[in-house]
Amino acid sequence: MRMPNLSLPPPAAAAPLEQGQALGVWRLIKPLPDGEQAHAGQWYSAHHGLATEEQAAVLVLDRSDQGAGVMLRYADQAGDLGKLQHPQIAVPSDSGVTPDAHPYLIVEGTHGEPLLPRLPEIGLRERIELLVQLCEALRSAHQQGWLLAEIDPAMIWLDPQGKVRLMGLGLTRIPDPTDPFDRGLSLGASPAFVAPERRNGAPPSLASEVYGLGALARGFVCGWEDTPKGLAPLRQQAAQAWPTLTEEQQAKLDTVLRGATAESAELRTRGAEGLADELREWLAMSPARSLPSAAGDAPARSKPAWWKRWLLLGAAAGIAVLAAAAYLPERAPPTAQAHPHAQG
Repeated sequence: MRMPNLSLPPPAAAAPLEQGQALGVWRLIKPLPDGEQAHAGQWYSAHHGLATEEQAAVLVLDRSDQGAGVMLRYADQAGDLGKLQHPQIAVPSDSGVTPDAHPYLIVEGTHGEPLLPRLPEIGLRERIELLVQLCEALRSAHQQGWLLAEIDPAMIWLDPQGKVRLMGLGLTRIPDPTDPFDRGLSLGASPAFVAPERRNGAPPSLASEVYGLGALARGFVCGWEDTPKGLAPLRQQAAQAWPTLTEEQQAKLDTVLRGATAESAELRTRGAEGLADELREWLAMSPARSLPSAAGDAPARSKPAWWKRWLLLGAAAGIAVLAAAAYLPERAPPTAQAHPHAQG
């Protein structure tokens, strides 16, 4: 018996969905800009159709290999992924298909918004603190048997309290190194965030995870560029983006970025935990008051002319003398005494 020919809908980007569009029990509110062109689909905010106070984020995926990879990963690990517990990691709770055959994922809860469009408003110190928060969230994920197989900047959000929120679609179980068939599933992330050994077919690992985090950190510090293969961090030094840093601060930050993105896994920073420690060391040597609020910070405020400073100091001194005099007790005038040799 001959099997019928089966075909899937052709690859296509999802057309913008309208406000109020129903996806299961959820109703879309608006699309969310994420500042990233390399990911697998479009984010929307949504509310529950019956209980409008219940919020969710919805990722409508393209019909592509990348979108298929996301759905395969979710289908493979949905049951286990729901057990992952961390306040700064959100994972999908449901999935479905739109009327025009685009798969989507539901991430229930109030998560804030994608971080990249907000990044220009955030100073360097806060950017580094957000990276530390992300590394600490992944430390907890490691303890629960998960790692971040690929970094997609569109999955890094800023929650309503101003903390980092990882939309955990790139998480996968830590592979068994003794199993030659355990290679994990791929989102088809932008090559800029994929470690060299992963491009050569190696399974995801803590070393490949830290490479992706290092690439993300370089983008946070040095900025981004659009390439034919997707978003990529600029290959420049910290001093070019943040010229007001001291030489010591610049050198330390460049060293951290190079260590996390070393081509050889053996020479790379030891995991997200090690990267967090190095970033904390940098924060400790960089007092908050010494850091600009954003790249291209405003010039320092000019000092008043020297004669104005002396005039202000003189006025202050005069006020101080008058105030002190007001608190001195009155003294009686000295009594005149006749000189013993005075003549009458």
